Amino acid sequence: MKKLRWAGTVLALLLVGWLVFIMIKTNLPSGDGFDESAYEDATIGADPDADVKELPDLGLKPGERAPDFQLMSTDGLPVRLSDFRGRKVVLNFWATWCPPCREEMPHMQRYYEAHGGGEAFEILAVNATHTERGNGKAVVPFIEDNGLQFPVVMDEDGAISEKYEVRAYPVTYVLDEDGVVIEQVIQPLTEEIMAEKLE
Repeated sequence: MKKLRWAGTVLALLLVGWLVFIMIKTNLPSGDGFDESAYEDATIGADPDADVKELPDLGLKPGERAPDFQLMSTDGLPVRLSDFRGRKVVLNFWATWCPPCREEMPHMQRYYEAHGGGEAFEILAVNATHTERGNGKAVVPFIEDNGLQFPVVMDEDGAISEKYEVRAYPVTYVLDEDGVVIEQVIQPLTEEIMAEKLE
């Protein structure tokens, strides 16, 4: 009888320990989308040692009108590219698992705050949700951690990235007030680069 009681106590302690472990694991913020070690490279379809100039000649060219699209924001609201006509637009394609993307976001936010973002110009960040682990569950924590104030939309099926021929991240299109491509930038943005392209 004593052995049975002791075995029952051990079993109960193991069960409680397992339940505590599951509760902690479930309730802690997940870092799944930020674990770059799970990916061999920070880009898709590009050699990590390749010079940017060696990438295929893809994407929209200066003078072409950027195709309009509508995607859902992280707030669950529909956002159209054409909503921003009348302002220059920095159309940025990015992912949370991409180290250069994570590096450029604070620069973009600082420039946005300092130079009238939202009025003088707009940044529209298109998350490559179709490449994210966990269907993009790391995107909102990333936005919050970095205090991003510009619109972020979710390209869940990759259709917009495909339409813009995005094969590496990050890639940015600078659009004029009429939605026409001024330039394609295939490198992480800095405040200096943004000033050069927008001022």
